[in-house]
Amino acid sequence: MGQNNKMRRRLFCLMGLMGLCFLLGACGSKTPEYADFEDSYVDTLPRRAEEGLTLHAFNWTYEQIRENLPAIREAGFKNVLTMPVQQPKGGGAAWWAFYQPLSFSIAEKSALGSKEDLIRLCEEAEGYGICILADIVANHMATTDQEEKEADGTPMVSPLVEAYEPWIYANRNQDTDGRGLSFHHRKNATGSGAETQYYAYGNLPDLNTANPYVQERVLSLLKECIDAGVDGFRFDAAKHIETPTDPDYPGDFWEKTLEEAKKYYFEKTGQSLYVYGEILNAPLGRGLEAYTKYMRVTDDGYTAQLKNAFAAKDASLILSARLKSGEARQLVAWVESHDEYVSSNTHYSELRVAKYWAVLATRPELGALYLARPDGALQVGSVGSYAFEGALLGAINRFHNRFLGARVFEQAEGTYLIHERLGEGDQGALILCLEDGDPEKEVVISLPHLENGRYYDAVTGQAVMVHNQEARIRFAIEGMAILTRSPGLCPEYEISQRGGSFADSLEVTISLKNCEEAWYSFNEESERYPISGSARISLKEHLAENQVTLHLEMKNASFTRARHFSYSKIALLPGGFNVINLAPELLDGSYELYIWSWNPSRWHQEYEIRDGVLLVDTAGMTGFLLAVFEKGYVIGDPTRWDARVIKQSMDISGELLEQGFADLSGF
Repeated sequence: MGQNNKMRRRLFCLMGLMGLCFLLGACGSKTPEYADFEDSYVDTLPRRAEEGLTLHAFNWTYEQIRENLPAIREAGFKNVLTMPVQQPKGGGAAWWAFYQPLSFSIAEKSALGSKEDLIRLCEEAEGYGICILADIVANHMATTDQEEKEADGTPMVSPLVEAYEPWIYANRNQDTDGRGLSFHHRKNATGSGAETQYYAYGNLPDLNTANPYVQERVLSLLKECIDAGVDGFRFDAAKHIETPTDPDYPGDFWEKTLEEAKKYYFEKTGQSLYVYGEILNAPLGRGLEAYTKYMRVTDDGYTAQLKNAFAAKDASLILSARLKSGEARQLVAWVESHDEYVSSNTHYSELRVAKYWAVLATRPELGALYLARPDGALQVGSVGSYAFEGALLGAINRFHNRFLGARVFEQAEGTYLIHERLGEGDQGALILCLEDGDPEKEVVISLPHLENGRYYDAVTGQAVMVHNQEARIRFAIEGMAILTRSPGLCPEYEISQRGGSFADSLEVTISLKNCEEAWYSFNEESERYPISGSARISLKEHLAENQVTLHLEMKNASFTRARHFSYSKIALLPGGFNVINLAPELLDGSYELYIWSWNPSRWHQEYEIRDGVLLVDTAGMTGFLLAVFEKGYVIGDPTRWDARVIKQSMDISGELLEQGFADLSGF
C-alpha cells in the first residue's frame, strides 16, 4: 500500500510538471530572451572599388550625381557609373546620342555638364569615399542622321566627327598618310571578325581599334579621365573589340590602351583601376578568358536564372544558378541594364527588383550594378527614380559592406534562401523569401552557424532570438529579414516636391518614419523647426533673391540623415504657356523644335522664344509635348506622329498645364 502511494505521488508530480511546461511553453521549446551583443560596428563603405556595389546614374548630370552624394553614401553604394563622357552626337539631346561619340576627349560641354563639373564631382565623391566610374565608347563612333552607307555598304561616319577628331575622320575610307584606315571596312568578315571588324547594330561605323593612332586617342581619353579624378571604366561593346588571342583578327588594343591606363592610375594613386566590359552572350570563336585577362565582364544571364527561381518559388534554383565564368570576381551582373529597361515594356516592381538585388549584392566577389531608372520620357538630366535610397535597398547594401571578407554559408529551404555571414567578432544573416511575407505568420528558419543571441531585423526593427541553430521570424510584406547585431532602423522620408521652380507660392509636405528627432531649416538660417511625423511647409516667406534651400535633418539612436532641396521662384512671361530652363542649344537654332498637341492631334510651331523662355500658344489644347528634330527638318504630315523625333518631353497636361509653366531643366 505504501509503495502504491509513492507511485501515485510520483505520477502526480510528473503530470504537474508536464502541465506547467505546457503552460509556459517550456520543455525545450521556449526561446530564451537573450541580452544584446556588444556591437562596435561602424557603417562604412568598402576601401576598394572592386569590393563595392555600383549605382548606374543613368541620364543623370554630373551635378545631379554630386548633389546626391550624401544619399548615395548612406545607401551603401561605393561606385557611381556615369553616362559616356565623350562629346555626344547632337550634344546629347537623347540618351542614345551618348553612345554615338564624336570625340576621344571629355566633352567640354554636353547635356551631362562640363569637364569642370566632372572634376568637381570626382573631388567631392572622394570626400565621401565614393568612386566615379566613366562609361567609355571605344568600338564605334557617330553615324549620319540619315544613317547613310558608304559605297561598300559600311556605315557612313558623321561629318561632325571632323571637328573633334580630324585625323580619324580624314582616314575613315582611305589611308592618306601611311598610318592605315581609322575604320573597318570588312563587312563580310567571318569567324571572330564577324563581331570585331563590323558592328552590325544601329548602323554605327566600327573603329579600326588595331590602328595605333586610334589606340593613342583612346589612351589619351582614359588618362584625361584619370587626371579628372575618375577611378574606373565601363567599356561599351567590349566584345566587339579584338584581343591578341582572336583566331581570325588578333589585335593589341587592350594592351596599348587599358593596360597602360592601369599603370598610369597606379602611379597616381597606388590603387588598382576598376574596369569592366560589356559582353552580352558569348564572343564568337573566343572564350571569356580572352577578356577577363584585362577586366571584369558582364554576366547577362545570371539574373535570368534568378527570375526562373522566383517563378518556380524554389530557392534551391538560386543556389544552383551558374555564372558566366567560374569566378565571380571576374563578373558584373545586374537586375536590369539600361538597354533592357528602355527596350522592355515589362518592368518589375521596386520590391521585386530589391529581392533580385539582394541575391546579387550578397554573392561573394560578384560585381553588382543597380540601375537608377530613368523617367518615362528617358529625359537626359532627369533623376527618374529615387528608389536607390530606399530603406530596404540600404539595408541590403549595408549587409554587403558589413560582411566583406566574412565566411559565407548559404542554404535553401523551400521558398527561403538563407545567407549566413561569420566575420571576426560579428555575425549576421539575410533571409529572402521568394514570396511575399506574412506578418501574422511565424516562420522557423534554420541558422546552423549563428551564435545564440539577440539579433535585430533591419527590415522591421524587431528583435530576433537565435537559439539552438534556429530563429522564429515574422516576415514583413517585403518577404526579407536582415539580421545583424545592430538595433535600429534607418530614418525614412517622403517629400512632395524635390526642388525645382514655382510661380506664385509653394508648400511642400514632408512625412517621416523611424525618426526620434527631426528638423527643417532654410538657407543659411540658424533657426531649426522640429517635425513630428509630418509637416506642411510654406517656402514663399523664406525666399532670398527668389531662391530658397530647404534643409532636412533626421536622427535616431543608430542613424543620422540630412537632405537639401533647392527651389526657385519665377516670374511668368505673358503671351503663352512658359517652358522654362531649356538648354541654350535647344533655343539657338541648333535643332528644330515642334509642338505635338492633341484635340486635335497635330504638329505645329506656334510658339515664341523670348528671354530664354519658350512661349507656347495653348488655346484650345488639352495638352502637348515638346519634340526635338534635327536642324532644318520639315514634318511631312502634321497629323501623324513622326518617328524621326530625336527627343520628346513629358506630356504637359492636367495640373501641369493649369499652372502655366513647365520646368524642363536638363531636357
